[in-house]
Amino acid sequence: MDVSSDERLVDKYISENRTGPAVKLLFDIIIRCSRGRDFSKAESLREKLMEVDPMALSEIIGSAEIIEEEKSGSLDKVHMNVWSGLYGKLTPEESNALFYSMKEAVYEANEYIFKKGDHNSMLYFINQGELKMVYEQKGKEILLKRLRPGDMAGQDTFFSISVCTTSLSTLSRVKMNYLENDVLARWNKEIPTLEPKLKDYSLRIESAHDLLRKKGMDRRQVERHNISGKVAVQMINASGNPVGKAFRGELSDISSSGISFYIKTSDRKNASILLGRNLDLLFAVTGNAALEKITQTGTVIGVSYHLFNDYIIHLKFAKEFDPKLIGEIKRSANAGSRPKT
Repeated sequence: MDVSSDERLVDKYISENRTGPAVKLLFDIIIRCSRGRDFSKAESLREKLMEVDPMALSEIIGSAEIIEEEKSGSLDKVHMNVWSGLYGKLTPEESNALFYSMKEAVYEANEYIFKKGDHNSMLYFINQGELKMVYEQKGKEILLKRLRPGDMAGQDTFFSISVCTTSLSTLSRVKMNYLENDVLARWNKEIPTLEPKLKDYSLRIESAHDLLRKKGMDRRQVERHNISGKVAVQMINASGNPVGKAFRGELSDISSSGISFYIKTSDRKNASILLGRNLDLLFAVTGNAALEKITQTGTVIGVSYHLFNDYIIHLKFAKEFDPKLIGEIKRSANAGSRPKT
């Protein structure tokens, strides 16, 4: 919206000491800019209005109310619905300040948002898509969490000065809003109640430190059995439909809750992409006719790196493995370990 000619007329009124017409025209321009959603311009003109005539209280207060009203009516309804729990704790003024401080970002699948060791100063609000938060330790990637709409990321480094302890990357196309850390200084001057409310809300969401602590404290020992054989692997999407080409691997071990298998690839990225993905498996256990064709579905929760382009993939089953089949595998493993007589 071009209001430059009206602004020049305001300046002319001011130079002629015609405060009344200047105030009236400024108020009119602010209304037009607000309804045209040029809120930055509207707010700068309101500041000018206060400078021209600090006693024009009706216009000063009225213009503030109009700006806030138009802002509220222009909020992204999809975003507001996803984050209704957060905005429900804020006043209209705080909601507008939060939303209009945000920027938008779109990422394609398999892109990093941040990596372990990075200095990240952003707070991310996920509106659409899926991401994975992983922790790397001794050559192994551990899936901490799959993030979906309504999840927040980056709070560990947004509210404090520290480096990222985890990595965050996309599993699908992702749309999100984000805040830059320098907004906090402005809020402290203009709307000091907002940061404490946002921080309090973020503390209710599991942070990277919470997830790491949980991983360390909640390690359940499940009996695993060594197995050998081939496995055919197909990546699937959230609807269960195949994605990309199937590939093969070599079985390593199995339990009632998951399975591990080796794959070979010269590109580490190809293995890392599997972390957090849903897979369909078709496998047969060597030396056991009863286990010639087994199908299972699950989520990759770990990727370990080995020499000579070997990677071991750790998958958690969507449903617990049949105890009878586990018994068959255990008997086969024990039979194979007994010395020949």
